[in-house]
Amino acid sequence: MKKPFSNIVNKDKNKSLSKKKDSEKSKPLIIFGAILSLSSIFLLLYTINNKFG
Repeated sequence: MKKPFSNIVNKDKNKSLSKKKDSEKSKPLIIFGAILSLSSIFLLLYTINNKFG
């Protein structure tokens, strides 16, 4: 009989390896998200300034 939570326990053993891979993937996404949000804020301010300023 298979234990119901055996897959969760096995994932915990390999968690340190997966965290290292996840942090390598997330750095470019964080940089891209920051650039995208800053550019959208500047575009919004530029649009407001041209329309109402």
